[in-house]
Amino acid sequence: MIAKRDEIFLERHTTRLSFAVFLLDEYSNGKPIGRVEVSLKNRKEKPIKNLSSYYLFLDLTDDTYTIQVMSDYYFDEGSGSINPAELDTKNPVVNITLKPTPSYPFPPGATLIRGRVHDSAGKAVSGAKVRVKEREVENKTTEKGEFVLYFGPLTEDEIIKEGGKRLVKGNGDKIIHLEVEYDEVIETVELEVEEGKTTSVII
Repeated sequence: MIAKRDEIFLERHTTRLSFAVFLLDEYSNGKPIGRVEVSLKNRKEKPIKNLSSYYLFLDLTDDTYTIQVMSDYYFDEGSGSINPAELDTKNPVVNITLKPTPSYPFPPGATLIRGRVHDSAGKAVSGAKVRVKEREVENKTTEKGEFVLYFGPLTEDEIIKEGGKRLVKGNGDKIIHLEVEYDEVIETVELEVEEGKTTSVII
């Protein structure tokens, strides 16, 4: 009698990392919050998110790709054309910074400028660039013309104390210059911004 032998077949399958996407919340300098979707433009391949919050794209064919990021609390972002073969093979990471929209749940005590931008006919301006000229603080408007600018932690050298208030220092004084740009139109607004408060403006 011949004993029956159980046979086990092992299949080895390896995957190749084409590139990873790392997202950064510009306000918190940490991981994005809320729903975030990462995809490739006009492609069906989906990423795998690992425990370190990297979005991994595996076994992509030799081609060029464009990353798209859509979310609840940030403006949609995308990358330029990416060729995985041109990335660092030891660290093929694409970093994308996400800018919060006005719906972002800023914490209490955040220093913010909120506002709306309208054109000369009173129509809301979408996609206008809004920035603080004295600082690297910049964002854009939503389809409704709304915007939010946010400041990180401020040092004592960046504050002017006046009348019991702590005002964000502009170009050596308490005046902040807000610049708005759209359709070859540039407007500048002067305002005071109090630390830990929300300053509202209509442009």
